[in-house]
Amino acid sequence: MQVSDLTFRFKLLFLGFLSPVFISLGLLFSSPYWLATDAPYQKSDVAVLEITDTLPTKKQLKAISTLYAKSDFKKLILVSKEDKTQNQLIGPFEMDQKTKEILISNGIPSAQMVTVLIPLSKMGDTDEASKNLLKIAVSDNLGSILLLTREFEKRRVLNIYKKTLTSLPVKVTAYSFPSEISRSNWFLSESGVKEISIEFVRYIYSYIRGIL
Repeated sequence: MQVSDLTFRFKLLFLGFLSPVFISLGLLFSSPYWLATDAPYQKSDVAVLEITDTLPTKKQLKAISTLYAKSDFKKLILVSKEDKTQNQLIGPFEMDQKTKEILISNGIPSAQMVTVLIPLSKMGDTDEASKNLLKIAVSDNLGSILLLTREFEKRRVLNIYKKTLTSLPVKVTAYSFPSEISRSNWFLSESGVKEISIEFVRYIYSYIRGIL
């Protein structure tokens, strides 16, 4: 085999296989720096918390109660998923009730909380939730919405809601709960790798599908 042929095959291997791998790894390892955003939040008419996947931690719920005590929002909307499978140990109804119980014990009146149920969606829970908020924003004439998110999902969630509500004069900002992992040590723990990699895939998927 001639040297030129061998060189061509190495180039083909690099360009056709290795370069996409390196690009994907580069995006993954840099993702904590562009998934999160330092955009400030502002006082709003309502706050929105999605509880479609996991039960919020007591620390996160305490932070929500603190925001309410400071009058950063007047009403809390909990977004829950319709329970049609009945195959979960802790279903959406139980998560909703448990979340409300803790929030009430922390000082948020039950009258100031409402649950919005969303169906399963191929485009993702956040996209479906933002469409429901569009209806609420119109019917209740909302002027501002505060999204309550985890740190590394803030940019994706914020951009999805802004895109859905772009036709309305509604100011959308987001408050992110401080994460247990940082941008420099996330790859040192299993929970950190799981959190970042899942959110990285969600962001890329949302971008490809045109949700963002």
